[in-house]
Amino acid sequence: MLRMKKIIKIGGEFDINPNILEGYPDYTPNNNTYLYSSGRSALMAILKQVSTYGKSIIHIPYYICPSVVFACEKAGFDVKFYELDKNYLFPLEYLTNIRINDVVLTVNYFGFVDDNPTILEIRNLRPDITIISDQVQSFWTYDKTEADFSFTSLRKHFPIPDGALIYSKNQPIELKFSLKESFFYKNKLIGSLLKNQSLPDNIYLKFFEDAELELDIEKEPLKASKLSHFLYEKIDFEKIRTKRNENYKYTYEIGLQFGLNFMFSYNDSVTPLNVPILLNNRDHVRKKIMNNNIFLPIHWTQSNYNICSDTAKRIGINELSLVIDQRYSKEEIYYQIEIISKMI
Repeated sequence: MLRMKKIIKIGGEFDINPNILEGYPDYTPNNNTYLYSSGRSALMAILKQVSTYGKSIIHIPYYICPSVVFACEKAGFDVKFYELDKNYLFPLEYLTNIRINDVVLTVNYFGFVDDNPTILEIRNLRPDITIISDQVQSFWTYDKTEADFSFTSLRKHFPIPDGALIYSKNQPIELKFSLKESFFYKNKLIGSLLKNQSLPDNIYLKFFEDAELELDIEKEPLKASKLSHFLYEKIDFEKIRTKRNENYKYTYEIGLQFGLNFMFSYNDSVTPLNVPILLNNRDHVRKKIMNNNIFLPIHWTQSNYNICSDTAKRIGINELSLVIDQRYSKEEIYYQIEIISKMI
């Protein structure tokens, strides 16, 4: 059994060490990389481009983050929903419900769901359909998609206040040259800096909450801040990926010993955002482990748009995401799982 020398908080937003900002005032962004402000902003930019092709209807899964629904609506699209198959993929039989030249959104859930084979089948059967792959939960695969467009978010994977990337298989996004800069990142940055200083939760959490409120009211695509470009270029992606993969593997080794019900089998070819587990008493467990400084996300509770979906209901009630990112040691991974197992 591994024991930590010191109990820390597990989960929550990334903190940012102020020392990493050294050199920022003299920084000039690299023009080879274009960052959008957030995943939803990247999606809106893609949809703005797609709308110029005369497309106005998008089909998305019921099991989806509400921000994706809002982004589609803000981009002026009529949203239709489909139920996932048992492997969390687009069901090919649903193609009969899609009109000529509609748009389909697929999702790489948690980084575990390879949607490329399904995308190729859709393209073979219906080449008229524009396909967008949501890779927000899988940074390392967003540019390896067979979809027409894909996008990923940086702030969910790294200590960076805003930022998202778009991959376009055939056509560049023309809209980006006229976008305004993000404004929500300022509160996000302040919160991240204050968290690094180990201030009381209520102080830095207020800035994170204000940032989310500002993000929710965005009505158009925005570009990321100059600061996030600076931080993005300082990230050692392979070092982080190696650490995440180590934590991911260890989570399964220990989790299986404690009898956790993993939503996906272990797959050494992926680097997931989180490791989702299913619990019959999820809300009770989640509340209890907070008393042990463990704050884990859920993806996602049911909303009014998917109340009829069995998949969204089952996962929305039972799913809990174990954190495996580069901030945590094996001792902390073990502690997280050990405490959860005691609450089940």
